[in-house]
Amino acid sequence: MHPVEQLLHTVRSHHTADPDLTRVVINAVSWVEANLAVELLAESCPSRALVTATNLREIVKEMPTLPMAMAVDFETLARVWELEREESAWVRTFDGAGEGFSVVLLGEGNYCYDIAVRVDGHALMLMPQDRDGDFLNPEIVDLMVDRPAVLARMVELLEAMGLPFYPMFYMSVEDWRQEYAQVIFAEVIEQFSTDAEPSSASVGYRGRTSHRSDTNTTARCSSTSAHSQIARPSRSAASMTWSTPA
Repeated sequence: MHPVEQLLHTVRSHHTADPDLTRVVINAVSWVEANLAVELLAESCPSRALVTATNLREIVKEMPTLPMAMAVDFETLARVWELEREESAWVRTFDGAGEGFSVVLLGEGNYCYDIAVRVDGHALMLMPQDRDGDFLNPEIVDLMVDRPAVLARMVELLEAMGLPFYPMFYMSVEDWRQEYAQVIFAEVIEQFSTDAEPSSASVGYRGRTSHRSDTNTTARCSSTSAHSQIARPSRSAASMTWSTPA
């Protein structure tokens, strides 16, 4: 089992109980929004599962933005990662236990235009419709939680492409908060600079809204919708390395 699959198994039950908040922690581009979701989940979620969700966020945010250049061309990638040609796309199908999906790549030469995951007759694009709101397509994140092998195969694909992939690993939620405290505060200040009434700013995301006056936790966060279509090292963090069983 790939290490990322173990992380996803840890958060699965909590994602089922509160998918909106868990998805925000893992996938929201906004650090303020993610931090608020962590605070709310802390009331009911065990610390081990919560820090696992923040570590999954580190993995997801390190996924490259498409389109992108690869370190190898598609002919080389096809040999290394066992891709097959399917009309204008390159495809690899996984039908082992816990899999049942295909990874579809579009591109030419050493340039990858897009990536999709085909499952149950549908193709989900890897990139979100709202790139300012989410790192990945929210439906892909839900699929990864349901089928952890999807994220594991994506990590393996990035390695086969010759791309750098060094997410950070945190031992506690406090470590994560300390690492991003300045980033969160800067985002709060930016939000307040554009808010007509900063003293009564509203926090709203994924169908939830709260009102707070604390300048460390208040910002206006917009919700985003999922879509489906065809297709640094720090003092409190350590670089995560993957080891895949032979």
